[in-house]
Amino acid sequence: MANQKFKTISPKEAIELVCSDMAVVVSHASGEARHFYEHIHERAKSVSGVNVYGANPSRPYQCFSELDLSAHINFDLTFLNKSIRQSRNIPHVHYTPGHMSQWARHIIKSANRKKKDLTTDGKVIDIFWGSCSAPDENGHVSLGLNAVYESELIHRAKIVILEMNPHMPFTYGATLFPVDRIDFVIDQAEPPPTHHSAAPSNEEIRIGNFVAELVVNGSTIQLGIGGIPNAVGQSMAGHRHLGVHTEMINDAIMSLRKSGAIDGSAKTLWKDKIIAAFAYGSSELYQFLHKNPEIELHPASLINGRSMIAQNHKMTSINTAVEIDLTGQVCSESIGHNEISGTGGASDTHVGAQFSPGGRGIIALRSTAKDGIMSKIVCGLSPGAKVSIHRNDVDTIVTEYGIAELSGKNASERARSLIAIAHPKFRDELTYAAKKVGYLF
Repeated sequence: MANQKFKTISPKEAIELVCSDMAVVVSHASGEARHFYEHIHERAKSVSGVNVYGANPSRPYQCFSELDLSAHINFDLTFLNKSIRQSRNIPHVHYTPGHMSQWARHIIKSANRKKKDLTTDGKVIDIFWGSCSAPDENGHVSLGLNAVYESELIHRAKIVILEMNPHMPFTYGATLFPVDRIDFVIDQAEPPPTHHSAAPSNEEIRIGNFVAELVVNGSTIQLGIGGIPNAVGQSMAGHRHLGVHTEMINDAIMSLRKSGAIDGSAKTLWKDKIIAAFAYGSSELYQFLHKNPEIELHPASLINGRSMIAQNHKMTSINTAVEIDLTGQVCSESIGHNEISGTGGASDTHVGAQFSPGGRGIIALRSTAKDGIMSKIVCGLSPGAKVSIHRNDVDTIVTEYGIAELSGKNASERARSLIAIAHPKFRDELTYAAKKVGYLF
């Protein structure tokens, strides 16, 4: 193994390295920098002008609930979740819109704008604070479950701090990082955050069956997270020669590989490989990923790049949404003005797949919300709802009541197609509203 040059320090020693006017990038989701989040509030009032860039923290850490630290430290987050939604009215916690394929680029641009001390060495990030596996015999650690922006920005940092975790799976691709380029290591013994989706409902199973009808053998697929993707995975267990080019590997992907549905033999790019930007799921999934040569993680700028996605023949992207209007505008990230998640890669993958030979972009959603009292197919999006996928880019919508192919259809045809797959108790209301605004006559 290469000579180790890093110094092992405690979390409190590491947090003292955060100084005023620094740009700090922290890893996200299943590879999040837990020691950073747990201790930064202790340092916050001793510094000023610190900007922290990250996404999708797994817990409501104290740094997100302090009344106001905006004079000292600000968080720019590119993806939200239920752990930090209550922080949206805290002045030092901000959501930054952007496609996942552009997260790394946006962080660099933001750091350049906000830093008072511009450098000429290209290292605009003062500290990269992430997670990693134990070193291998060749002198490399693996960033484990994350390559989204981590694999690019770690090389742009002046100081690299990694929480070395024996539970972090060793993955391949852009996650490999030389031990001798780590400055400081913190021991981390807690297993990575996990995500467990509930068993699919009857409605979700019907949705999964409809989606499975649209996915032909030999397709390369992209799946999101949650009950619907899990149902889709179950419904496609009998498929063969599927490939994977996805922003996130989840348990549904693992199940499809174990069932024999996924083998990558028909893929156009990275033949025989499961390719993604990050992974999030159960501890069983993390064991499946560990030192698995079939799997590679690469930055989202590559994986979610639309021109790259389009090169996969029969590319099929499957995402979900909060609501969709009768013209085809898709909202997947907010409930009205309330941000609940983020754009992520929904638009990247949905649009990119349509430029693939034989490809398709699918939005799969339940027809109702709030225990059936609200339609998710609406005449107009809720006031303040964010458009995640433009109506000019939308392709195919699926609910438990069927399939609506919207691409190439006029406004009236779209309205009729979407009303036909809305819950039956809302169809008359939607028809009346569509006629009132002039979508139908």
